[in-house]
Amino acid sequence: MAIAARPRPRQIRSGPVGWLKENLFDGWGNSVLSVLVGSLLLFIVYVAVRFLVVDGEWDVIASNRRLLFLGRYPADAIWRVWPPSLWLAFAGGLSYGIWSRLSIRELVFLGLIVAFLLAFIARGEATFLVLLATVIGGASYVVGRRLRDTDRASRAGQVAIVAWAAFLPLGWLLLFSFGAPSSSQIGGFLLNVVLAAVALTASLPVGIALALGRASRFQTLRYGCVSIIEFVRAGPLLVWIFMAQFVLPDFLPGFLGDVDLIIRVIIVLTIFTSAYIAEIVRGGLQSVPKGQVEAAEAVGLGTFTITFWIVLPQALRAVIPAMVSQLISLWKDTSLVAIIGAFDLLRVSQATQSQPEFRGTPHEVLLFAALMFWIVAFTMSRLSRRLEGTLGVGTR
Repeated sequence: MAIAARPRPRQIRSGPVGWLKENLFDGWGNSVLSVLVGSLLLFIVYVAVRFLVVDGEWDVIASNRRLLFLGRYPADAIWRVWPPSLWLAFAGGLSYGIWSRLSIRELVFLGLIVAFLLAFIARGEATFLVLLATVIGGASYVVGRRLRDTDRASRAGQVAIVAWAAFLPLGWLLLFSFGAPSSSQIGGFLLNVVLAAVALTASLPVGIALALGRASRFQTLRYGCVSIIEFVRAGPLLVWIFMAQFVLPDFLPGFLGDVDLIIRVIIVLTIFTSAYIAEIVRGGLQSVPKGQVEAAEAVGLGTFTITFWIVLPQALRAVIPAMVSQLISLWKDTSLVAIIGAFDLLRVSQATQSQPEFRGTPHEVLLFAALMFWIVAFTMSRLSRRLEGTLGVGTR
């Protein structure tokens, strides 16, 4: 009787060469595909590096850096931008130190951002302020790490929460109050940041309230929330931005006076994003098992306690990826305000082409604008993944 030959065990290779053979050159088909894809990537990298180092005319960025970052914001009021920036560095560093930990890749990414800021916007006192923000962020991160495993960690967490809660009011007061320039003078990258920060902060509670209203047992409240959500989601954002420019002034109360266009755009962005967040949160609410609600009712808990301490935390935890995706979409959609004449980063990038000395160089300034949008979007995505890992989203 013939004995079947045992299959030879698969040889496990170690080291970089072994990894390449195991993953990229394991067979003829895989080897050919790896060579083709690698050649294409090398060609793309070569073209990009050649343009960045040799062919690109980057003087347009250096000559228009204040216009690109601040638009027509008066030079004597630029000091108003720095306190919120330093406060953001403090809140971000302390929060990351308490609730997370920087990896090597994140440290490299942050180092590249600082180098980028020093290369493109740091001139004179701006260099000192960028370095000061870096020192504040690093010091607050170290403090957060040291307090994380002590009995003062809870108090440090409360300080971080208060710092984040105070960030938006502080920035709003400095940029728009106490003799500040008109909001119509804000432009460039700062305008995109203001639109996204205010609309993001306001749309989260409004969207959650709409989702809870849609899930309510009271028919009047439920139908009202459904009507708002479906009506807003039925139209594209571009149409709503045009309505902010031409239609919304006729619907605002007269005692508000002539509301600035930027404020009207913020209102529209908040309502539009809230409608989508409401649908995302509604999906999270439906993912919570009904048995938990029934068990809470059986022990005598009220509707408010069940909703805000049992159902809502689980629902929000489940929809973090979809929520962050919508917020990143909001950040990118702020560039649409260029359609109505607002001087955001995209509009300023296009306006630089009217300067005689920079005609014919649209690639450089548009690539710079795209890079700025990508940095913020990528940072939000990384923070989301870190938050998911901390909360254990997707794990049991």
